[in-house]
Amino acid sequence: MTEIKSIAGPLRELIEEKEIIARCELLIRTYQIVSNAKLSEEEHKELTALVGERIAPGIFASMMNKDPIFFDLPRLDTYTQMNGRIFHFMHTKKYSKQDFDNAASRFLRAIPELRVLLLQCMEQRLTEFMTDAGYVLSDRSNQSLTFTADNRTAKAFIATSVKAVNIDNCRSKPGDDCIVLVPSSETLEPFVQFFRDWGQAAEDRSLQIWIMNLEKGTIDPFIGYTTDLDIYNQFDNPRLAETVRNYWVPDKDQ
Repeated sequence: MTEIKSIAGPLRELIEEKEIIARCELLIRTYQIVSNAKLSEEEHKELTALVGERIAPGIFASMMNKDPIFFDLPRLDTYTQMNGRIFHFMHTKKYSKQDFDNAASRFLRAIPELRVLLLQCMEQRLTEFMTDAGYVLSDRSNQSLTFTADNRTAKAFIATSVKAVNIDNCRSKPGDDCIVLVPSSETLEPFVQFFRDWGQAAEDRSLQIWIMNLEKGTIDPFIGYTTDLDIYNQFDNPRLAETVRNYWVPDKDQ
C-alpha cells in the first residue's frame, strides 16, 4: 500500500525512540497518532479496507501480529512483564537489565500524559458510539458528557481505570441513564474485584458501567442493563453484563 506518512512516520519515530515500550502506551499513542493524522478521504478508505472501520485498533493489531501494514516498521516481536505491565521490544537487539529498568521508569513518568490521552480517545469513541445509537452530545463538563435523543437523556462519566470509579460520584437526574465508561485492562482481576465490591450497589442505583476494549475499539456492558435498543445494538457483546453476573456473583464462587 502507499505509505501514509502522517501515521507511519510518527509510529516509526515512537518505536525507534522508545525501543522498549509498554503495550498500553503503544496502544494509546497509536490512537493519538491516528487522531492527529488528519487523513484524507482516500487515505481513510484505504486504511479501513485493510484494518477495518476502527483504524487505530486495526493498526495496533497489525503490529502485534508482526505483520504491520506499513513497511519497515521496527518489529516488536518479543515481550516481557515488568511491574505487572507488558513491554514489547525487538529480539534482534540485546538489552541490559538497566535498559529495562530505564524503560519502566520512563513509562512511570509518562503516566500523567497517557491518562490525558486515554481520556481523549475514550471520549471520542464514546461520542461515536452514542452518535451511531442516535444520540447527540448536548453538554460537556470536566466530569461528564450528556447525550440526548428523542425523549431520552444519558449522562456519561469516563474513568481511566475501573479502580478509579467511585459510584457515589456518578449521579444523573431522575429518569436519565447514568453511564460510566472504563477501559479494558491487561488482566481481569480489577474487574472481578470491583464487581464483588460494588456490583450490587451499582445495579441498585441503576448505574451502567461499560468497558471500552482499547485493542478492539469496542464498547460492551459490564454492570447494569440498557433499555434502549439502539444502544443495545451498538454493543459488540451486548450480553456481557449478564454473563458477568451469572459467573461472578459471590455465592456461585463458593
